[in-house]
Amino acid sequence: MQQIISLKGSLDEEQELGIKGIFPEECGLSAAVNIPFASEYAFKCASAQDHRGEKGVGIVSVRKSKFYIEKRRWSVILGLPGVNFKKDLPGKTAIVHNRYATEGDSDSPSNVQPLVFQETSKGSFVLAHNGTMNNVRSIKKDLMKKGVAFQSTTDSEIMAHLITHSNEDTIEKAIISALNQITAAYSLLILTPNKLFAIRDRFGIRPLSIGKLKSGFLVCSENYAFDQYPSSSYLREVEPGEIIVFEKNKDSFESIKYAEPDEHFCIFEGIYFSHPRTTYKEYYNEDFRQELGKQILIENPDLQGDFILPVLDSGKHAAIGLFKKSRIDYKEYFLRKHKTSGDPVSRSFTSATYQERKEVAFKKLHLRKDKIRGKSVVVVDDSIVRSTTMKIACERLRNAGASYITVCISAPPIVSICPNGMAYRTRKQLTAYNRTTEDVRKTIGADRLIYLSLKGLKDVVGKTYKCGICTGCFGGKYPVIPR
Repeated sequence: MQQIISLKGSLDEEQELGIKGIFPEECGLSAAVNIPFASEYAFKCASAQDHRGEKGVGIVSVRKSKFYIEKRRWSVILGLPGVNFKKDLPGKTAIVHNRYATEGDSDSPSNVQPLVFQETSKGSFVLAHNGTMNNVRSIKKDLMKKGVAFQSTTDSEIMAHLITHSNEDTIEKAIISALNQITAAYSLLILTPNKLFAIRDRFGIRPLSIGKLKSGFLVCSENYAFDQYPSSSYLREVEPGEIIVFEKNKDSFESIKYAEPDEHFCIFEGIYFSHPRTTYKEYYNEDFRQELGKQILIENPDLQGDFILPVLDSGKHAAIGLFKKSRIDYKEYFLRKHKTSGDPVSRSFTSATYQERKEVAFKKLHLRKDKIRGKSVVVVDDSIVRSTTMKIACERLRNAGASYITVCISAPPIVSICPNGMAYRTRKQLTAYNRTTEDVRKTIGADRLIYLSLKGLKDVVGKTYKCGICTGCFGGKYPVIPR
């Protein structure tokens, strides 16, 4: 256990405490506020969100103005062996960060948040970040001209310096000033000795929800995490452009509207990334995904096959929706190998390297080969990013004797980068970039490839989440143009 008492910014201290090299990405945030033994509650919430990041977990609690921290470079599901939460991570407020590695050394403990900043001009605080802050190079240059010494290249450090070097007289005002300089993309938890700030950018790109538990509150990237506590209740989402302020020993919270909202929710959260039982705008992700599957048939009424075969678990709900609409038989002949304590990475999408993605995809797609020979198969998945999973799925079906393979994807082609926190950060990673649907079909080895149209996706969003969305990765509009 490592107790953080002081961090004044020296390179040695930075390396020792794991600040250098942290990349803010699509991750998971959890917090427990004004709850006895908060660290244990927050950690369990993080465990329920382990699908958001399997490459590292960090937890910070606060008691009597001191921060206590633990970090591990593995999935949160493996726990914190040897840690006594009540003794080693004391206090009534704690925050946890699940890391999803998109860049850097995915096995390095230095790439695990939260970040701890002590004895700054605005006091001591801890920062955890979900997303990727856009277009911050000029801000960094301006800070350096003012004499600010950067010891890493992390976006989170830029946000922290904006806070600590602000001319505002309180940390609340300094945070607002920093947020208005970096407009996207983030959900943030900022912990001080007496307060917790829960924040979404004005575009609402990344989710963040509030729940009630006992005398205090829970804050999580996904409200599904609240359901593990029978006495908990979902209250609401942190809105785009809003700061929620929780204060020590107070049974209520304050809302600050710091920016005019312009919602561009990352629809990939609904298509794939978030848990199916998480809701957004009080609509379940699994129901949204079923509607996407139904939309595939609306756009392709000639679709035929002997049975619908989902790639589990990502394609399951879209496949169920397609089955309900088409009445083509539904079969789970791909068996999803779920993660065990000795197998910490279970999502090929969140795997850090190509080889790791390939190995994970191959292991998780066990096929009932005896059911496939001579059959026309309709394979359903949520997306094709790098095509690793779908290539292996089609190869296994072909080797098992499938007579015809139709692949249905419940999202449009991903043709552009995501600057807001997903793992596809360069176009060359994308199978569909600069390629036709026919090109992709040949690449994955299918006989027919069907994508959901962008219009169809927007139509489904219009009757489900009923919110503004970011469609940049599908060739549409980014809330902030990446530079």
